[in-house]
Amino acid sequence: MTGLVSREEMTELKSLYRKECLERKLLYNKLQELRGNIRVYARCRRADDVTCVLQFPSDEEVHVKDVRGNMQRFRFDKVYTPSTTQEQVFEDTCPIVTSCVDGYNVCILAYGQTGSGKTFTMMGPRSNPGINIRAIQELLRLTDERQNMEYTLSLSMVEIYNEIIQDLLTAECNVVTAQQVGNNVTMQGLTTHIVNTTEDITELMNMGMTNRTVASTKMNSESSRSHLLIVLTVEGRDLTTQVRTKGTLTLVDLAGSERVAKSEVSGQQLVEAVAINRSLSALGQVFSALGKSALHVPFRNSKLTQVLQPSLSGDAKAALFVAVSPAELNLSETLSTLTFGSNAKQIELGKPKKNITKSK
Repeated sequence: MTGLVSREEMTELKSLYRKECLERKLLYNKLQELRGNIRVYARCRRADDVTCVLQFPSDEEVHVKDVRGNMQRFRFDKVYTPSTTQEQVFEDTCPIVTSCVDGYNVCILAYGQTGSGKTFTMMGPRSNPGINIRAIQELLRLTDERQNMEYTLSLSMVEIYNEIIQDLLTAECNVVTAQQVGNNVTMQGLTTHIVNTTEDITELMNMGMTNRTVASTKMNSESSRSHLLIVLTVEGRDLTTQVRTKGTLTLVDLAGSERVAKSEVSGQQLVEAVAINRSLSALGQVFSALGKSALHVPFRNSKLTQVLQPSLSGDAKAALFVAVSPAELNLSETLSTLTFGSNAKQIELGKPKKNITKSK
């Protein structure tokens, strides 16, 4: 009948619409890369024992009512609902991660309150690993595939605990000092380990996580009391041209942001919580200055921001995961985290640069 759309035509229209959305997304991603925008992803933790107070109108939007009942709307590069799998999360970050093989510096951070699923997203359990292990496995696979290139991958693992940088891959968790020359920061005395296989990664990760400082708080039975940084350096040499590349992948599991009164900590844990909140505040100040293109960016206000300066000062690709709880109990922290991510999304770091050394 005239004026009615057949089932076949409707299917074709839907297919064309999905294709156009995909093309627009690819163009958007290309524009973001040219600008050097921080990619921001929001992930809501799965919790079957509570009702989720967040709404997910699309895979780029999350809505939540504030304490006054006003709907707050946030848009990110991707939004992951509580049912999202670890594989789906890594799929979106994989293109950024793999550019490390070509000589780009890449930084991925996870931010959120204690117990919101940051460590699950970044580390994950052995049976269901997160971004960290999947990323390094993918880089090992890529470097093994490229026949005309020779690669060396080396891994380091540190924590920043109470403004002290500690090497997690040493038996005594040796203290490391950060030395700065321009925008470059080197960690003096840091040990590096060559990785060739998945077994190498697993062994080093287990050692580092065993040494990481954790404690029980009201918010989480095993709360991370430090910022965790995994640094993977990928050095390549073209066997024909002798051109060398050097990319660094920095994976950051930030300590949980939390209100001291709510976490009910005291004594040493109170000291730790104050140090954590102060360093996260310094990170927020850095993001704010970058968002305003300020002449001075306060990277030296904390050890965390000082170590992250090479990843946030213009030459690197950066992605931020903001992890939130579905529970109404954590509404204020959820809104704070989503606002933090929304502000970070406005930052333009500039076009990332490859680190290439040509043969003489």
